[in-house]
Amino acid sequence: MANEKTKEFETNFKKLETLSQELQENKVSIDELVPRMKEALSAIKVCKEVLKETKSQLKQINEEFASLGGEESRE
Repeated sequence: MANEKTKEFETNFKKLETLSQELQENKVSIDELVPRMKEALSAIKVCKEVLKETKSQLKQINEEFASLGGEESRE
């Protein structure tokens, strides 16, 4: 599942990079702007959720490492 989330993040992040580049190069017409911005919003939501989950998992891992360190110092 983690690999699936990574792939989902990378796919959506790539969409955002592409849109950003197209906007900077004035390649998005006014007719395409609203649909592309909706697509970007959807991609941002996915990326944000994956990052939130990753942060939570890293916090949990960090807490586990911290508890291991505490046990070793008692020995």
